[in-house]
Amino acid sequence: MRLREAQNRTITNSIEMTKKAIAAALATKPFRAFRVRSTEGPPLSVPAPDFAFLSPNGRLLGVFTDGGDGVKYLEVASIVSIEESGA
Repeated sequence: MRLREAQNRTITNSIEMTKKAIAAALATKPFRAFRVRSTEGPPLSVPAPDFAFLSPNGRLLGVFTDGGDGVKYLEVASIVSIEESGA
């Protein structure tokens, strides 16, 4: 699998987004807000590193909703890109 960073600062993977790529986006210092795009619905915003987490086995990504009172779970295999949101 080959990851590439395009001019619009989108990290994409045509097969599946890996646990390692997501963990790297969450650990970036200084943190840069990003959106996760998947085949499961609209993009989800991650404005800070504590708004998202990977399951221990790396199969699920949890993203807290904007209000912080709910969480959306995505299968990592369904993630098609991570885009910097600039916010």
